[in-house]
Parts: sequence; C-alpha cells; structure tokens
Amino acid sequence: MEESWRRIATWLARHAPVTAAAIRPSAGTAETRLTQEAIGRPLPDDLVAWWAVMDGIDDADYRAGSPIPPFYLPLPVAGVRERFADLSRFADQDCCGPGGAHATMAGETSFGFCTATVPICWALSGDVLVVDLRDGPRHGCMMQWMAEEGYDETGWSGTAAMLADVTVRLDDPTRTKIVDGGALQWS
Repeated sequence: MEESWRRIATWLARHAPVTAAAIRPSAGTAETRLTQEAIGRPLPDDLVAWWAVMDGIDDADYRAGSPIPPFYLPLPVAGVRERFADLSRFADQDCCGPGGAHATMAGETSFGFCTATVPICWALSGDVLVVDLRDGPRHGCMMQWMAEEGYDETGWSGTAAMLADVTVRLDDPTRTKIVDGGALQWS
C-alpha cells in the first residue's frame, strides 16, 4: 500500500499539481481511532495504513480532480465519520438487522445503504466508494454506492488493490487527462 501511494503522490506532484496540493497529510492515529469507534467494526489494515499517509481532500477542494477513478476524491477521516453517520440514518432495512447482523454478504449488491460499509471516497454526484465490512470471503472489498442505484462492484479486493490499480492506470496516458491547470481526471 505504501509503495503504491508513494508512486501515486509522486505522479500527481509531477503531472497534476492541483490534485497533489489538495491532498492533506496524515490523519493521525487519534482520528483513525475515533473513526473506528464510530463505525463499530475493525477497519482493514490497508485502509488504516492509507490514512496514516494521507487524510483525503477537503470538501472545499472539490475542484482538485479525482485521484481515484473514475471520479472519486478521498474523504478526510473526520469526513468518513460524518458521511457514515449521515448515510446510516437511512440504513437498508432489508440488510441491516439488530445487533449488527446483516442479511447480505460482503461484495453482494443491494439497494439501500448498509451500515457495515464505510464510505472512504466521495464524488460530486453524491456517490461514495466504500469498504465493505460485511462478513464473507470478500470482506474488505471496495464497492460503489449510488443513492439511486445502490451498490455496484468495483473489482478491487481492498484499499491496497485499489491503489495498486491506480498506479497501473496512471502509467497509461490514454486513461488520464489533466484539466484546469493541473487537476487529474480519468478518461
């Protein structure tokens, strides 16, 4: 994870300085601990490691581009707690049961927001990229959640896999576009 993020940060600094400048430094262990307590489930090591090296992009920097394809900005760790609390008010009644039980398994698609998924990136449309903490063999995988469409698979098995894929995509100039003087967009 750390090597992938180093490569991404180096590429952004060289090719997309607006995006690079918007990424905040480490969230710190206290913020991460508060977030894990708010989520109420253990967070995957690769996600915690990512937050140890960066703290997302502030909502005010929405013009910073999208470091995560196809159009996502990493949430600040405090923003993860806020977004999780907001979305959890509308928990999927077909999935989320009493005592933290869930009717669906990690990686399964459904419509409503599941409280065993953690939003870690956001899009201007309101969509979120989540880490799926439901039980099952795909525990820790990444899913997209869109309010009007529900969950969709990303193909990423976790945060480390997502970042490794981003490094591969950045090496292909047909997949990236730099706009507004240095903001990354994905083709």
